[in-house]
Amino acid sequence: MKHEEYQALPMTRAEAPLAYPLVYLHDASVSLDAWLDFVRRRTGSGETSGLIVIRDRANIVHALFAFRVDLDIKGQRQLCIAHLIVAQIPGSQIDQAVIASTGHIASRLACTTITIEQPFELTGSSSVKTWTAA
Repeated sequence: MKHEEYQALPMTRAEAPLAYPLVYLHDASVSLDAWLDFVRRRTGSGETSGLIVIRDRANIVHALFAFRVDLDIKGQRQLCIAHLIVAQIPGSQIDQAVIASTGHIASRLACTTITIEQPFELTGSSSVKTWTAA
Protein backbone atom coordinates (compact mmCIF):
# COMPACT_ATOMS: atom_id res chain seq x y z
CA MET A 1 0.00 0.00 0.00
CA LYS A 2 1.31 3.44 -0.89
CA HIS A 3 0.24 6.71 0.70
CA GLU A 4 1.96 9.58 -1.08
CA GLU A 5 5.56 9.39 0.10
CA TYR A 6 5.05 6.54 2.58
CA GLN A 7 4.82 2.81 1.94
CA ALA A 8 3.26 0.27 4.28
CA LEU A 9 4.80 -3.15 3.81
CA PRO A 10 5.00 -6.42 5.70
CA MET A 11 8.15 -6.52 7.79
CA THR A 12 10.62 -9.28 7.10
CA ARG A 13 13.26 -10.54 9.49
CA ALA A 14 15.94 -9.07 7.24
CA GLU A 15 14.35 -5.59 7.53
CA ALA A 16 13.95 -5.72 11.32
CA PRO A 17 17.21 -3.84 12.06
CA LEU A 18 15.95 -0.90 9.96
CA ALA A 19 12.99 -0.50 12.34
CA TYR A 20 15.05 -0.76 15.53
CA PRO A 21 15.89 2.97 15.82
CA LEU A 22 12.16 3.74 16.04
CA VAL A 23 11.65 0.97 18.61
CA TYR A 24 14.61 2.28 20.63
CA LEU A 25 13.24 5.83 20.59
CA HIS A 26 9.91 4.48 21.81
CA ASP A 27 11.42 2.32 24.57
CA ALA A 28 15.18 2.38 25.17
CA SER A 29 14.93 -0.66 27.45
CA VAL A 30 14.25 -2.91 24.43
CA SER A 31 17.55 -4.34 23.23
CA LEU A 32 18.27 -5.10 19.60
CA ASP A 33 18.35 -8.83 20.43
CA ALA A 34 14.93 -8.61 22.13
CA TRP A 35 13.54 -6.73 19.12
CA LEU A 36 14.93 -9.27 16.65
CA ASP A 37 13.48 -12.10 18.74
CA PHE A 38 10.09 -10.36 18.79
CA VAL A 39 10.16 -9.95 14.99
CA ARG A 40 11.19 -13.60 14.53
CA ARG A 41 8.20 -14.75 16.60
CA ARG A 42 5.74 -12.46 14.79
CA THR A 43 6.74 -12.99 11.14
CA GLY A 44 6.10 -15.93 8.88
CA SER A 45 3.05 -17.13 10.80
CA GLY A 46 0.58 -16.71 7.97
CA GLU A 47 -1.62 -14.16 6.29
CA THR A 48 -3.83 -13.37 9.30
CA SER A 49 -1.05 -11.94 11.49
CA GLY A 50 2.24 -10.15 11.10
CA LEU A 51 4.13 -6.89 11.37
CA ILE A 52 3.78 -3.84 9.15
CA VAL A 53 6.34 -1.07 8.72
CA ILE A 54 5.59 2.31 7.22
CA ARG A 55 8.64 3.84 5.66
CA ASP A 56 9.52 6.76 3.45
CA ARG A 57 11.31 6.81 0.11
CA ALA A 58 14.68 6.94 1.89
CA ASN A 59 13.78 3.62 3.60
CA ILE A 60 13.44 5.27 7.04
CA VAL A 61 10.82 3.58 9.21
CA HIS A 62 8.35 6.10 10.64
CA ALA A 63 5.73 3.71 12.06
CA LEU A 64 5.18 0.05 12.74
CA PHE A 65 2.52 -2.20 14.20
CA ALA A 66 1.59 -5.82 14.71
CA PHE A 67 -1.75 -7.14 13.49
CA ARG A 68 -3.82 -10.27 13.87
CA VAL A 69 -7.33 -11.37 12.99
CA ASP A 70 -9.58 -12.25 15.90
CA LEU A 71 -13.31 -12.73 16.42
CA ASP A 72 -15.44 -10.11 18.12
CA ILE A 73 -18.24 -10.88 20.57
CA LYS A 74 -20.65 -11.45 17.66
CA GLY A 75 -18.30 -13.91 15.99
CA GLN A 76 -17.30 -11.51 13.21
CA ARG A 77 -13.72 -11.05 12.08
CA GLN A 78 -11.93 -8.04 13.52
CA LEU A 79 -8.47 -6.72 12.86
CA CYS A 80 -6.52 -6.21 16.08
CA ILE A 81 -3.65 -3.73 16.02
CA ALA A 82 -0.98 -3.92 18.74
CA HIS A 83 2.49 -2.54 19.41
CA LEU A 84 1.70 0.61 17.42
CA ILE A 85 4.69 2.94 17.32
CA VAL A 86 4.47 6.17 15.33
CA ALA A 87 7.27 8.73 15.01
CA GLN A 88 6.29 12.22 16.07
CA ILE A 89 6.79 14.32 12.95
CA PRO A 90 5.00 17.48 11.82
CA GLY A 91 1.82 17.05 9.82
CA SER A 92 -0.60 14.17 9.58
CA GLN A 93 0.76 12.20 6.62
CA ILE A 94 2.20 9.41 8.77
CA ASP A 95 -1.04 9.13 10.74
CA GLN A 96 -2.99 8.98 7.47
CA ALA A 97 -0.65 6.26 6.20
CA VAL A 98 -1.30 4.19 9.35
CA ILE A 99 -5.06 4.64 8.98
CA ALA A 100 -4.99 3.77 5.28
CA SER A 101 -2.83 0.68 5.80
CA THR A 102 -4.98 -0.73 8.62
CA GLY A 103 -8.08 -0.14 6.51
CA HIS A 104 -6.49 -1.91 3.56
CA ILE A 105 -5.47 -4.90 5.69
CA ALA A 106 -8.94 -5.12 7.28
CA SER A 107 -10.56 -5.07 3.86
CA ARG A 108 -8.16 -7.69 2.45
CA LEU A 109 -8.78 -9.99 5.43
CA ALA A 110 -12.58 -9.43 5.44
CA CYS A 111 -12.61 -7.84 8.90
CA THR A 112 -15.65 -5.77 9.80
CA THR A 113 -13.97 -3.78 12.58
CA ILE A 114 -10.53 -2.61 13.66
CA THR A 115 -9.39 -2.47 17.28
CA ILE A 116 -6.22 -0.87 18.58
CA GLU A 117 -4.96 -2.41 21.79
CA GLN A 118 -3.94 -0.15 24.66
CA PRO A 119 -1.50 -2.03 26.88
CA PHE A 120 -1.04 -1.34 30.55
CA GLU A 121 1.67 -2.49 32.89
CA LEU A 122 1.34 -3.99 36.31
CA THR A 123 4.20 -2.52 38.28
CA GLY A 124 5.82 -4.09 41.31
CA SER A 125 4.05 -1.62 43.58
CA SER A 126 0.66 -2.54 42.16
CA SER A 127 -0.81 -5.80 43.21
CA VAL A 128 -3.38 -7.73 41.32
CA LYS A 129 -6.34 -8.39 43.55
CA THR A 130 -8.85 -11.15 43.20
CA TRP A 131 -12.41 -10.30 43.97
CA THR A 132 -14.94 -12.77 45.24
CA ALA A 133 -18.67 -12.42 45.45
CA ALA A 134 -20.05 -12.18 48.98
